[in-house]
Amino acid sequence: MQEKRQGNEGFLDRAIDQLPVSDHFKNKSVELGFSTIRNITDLGWGKVMKLNGFCYSWFNELVKLLKNQGLLELLETK
Repeated sequence: MQEKRQGNEGFLDRAIDQLPVSDHFKNKSVELGFSTIRNITDLGWGKVMKLNGFCYSWFNELVKLLKNQGLLELLETK
């Protein structure tokens, strides 16, 4: 799994508006103060869910995105 994670470093640091995600996800990410996926994973799901403006449809898309990249474990609570 570590190999796959290392292969996705660029994905984690790419601007969210450059990722293959919905406009809703892009807009909500900006609203929540995130510019990269790493910003989100560094915070952890527990803190993300407590953010003002948190949205379950946005979170669901995030989970699917991370799962497809083999990075879902990075969202664990910090």
